Amino acid sequence: MIRINLLPYRAARKKENIRKQIGIFSLSLLVVFAILLFYNMRLQKRIDSLNTTIAENKTMLAKFENQAKEVDRIKKAFNNLENKTKVIKNLETKRNDAVFLLDNMTKLVAEHTLNSSGSDSLSDKDNTSVKRLWFTNFEAKGNNIGIKGIAMDNKTVADFMTRLERSKLYKNVNLKTLKQQKTAKLNLKSFDINCKKVSLKKPGSKN
Repeated sequence: MIRINLLPYRAARKKENIRKQIGIFSLSLLVVFAILLFYNMRLQKRIDSLNTTIAENKTMLAKFENQAKEVDRIKKAFNNLENKTKVIKNLETKRNDAVFLLDNMTKLVAEHTLNSSGSDSLSDKDNTSVKRLWFTNFEAKGNNIGIKGIAMDNKTVADFMTRLERSKLYKNVNLKTLKQQKTAKLNLKSFDINCKKVSLKKPGSKN
């Protein structure tokens, strides 16, 4: 009977199987490494792209912030200019109001002529004009007006107050003080009048 020893063949086959398994494992590792390397390269490329986008966005953001600051500066300067313009207009209005107020007040000052009988007359070409009232101080704060002056007599002051009320530009005309004042050997009257202005528009003007 012939006997064949199969041990060397089995050992060789086993070694071959081990080599195949090692080869497959090595190939699998190589494939996995290649995949990881490819994924890493792709991920790094994505990260680089995102970093570039972030840097560009930061640059644009800084640019917009500078532009926003410039816009705020311009707005602030414009507001300051607008406020100054309003103040100037307000001062101009007040100045014009004061000029009109004083001009109107001056027209109400008693300036009569004395005729031969000694009575007052508003117009008499044959007589001499005599000024009977002078302002020494004129003050306007808002609607409150203070008038100080000197008059020839009590009647002159009373007539002046009557004209203030009749002008329809002033109300609450009040005589605070009326004192005797001697000037250049003349017995004059020192007065202090308070009143309120109603409107600075000329009578008969349209709104």
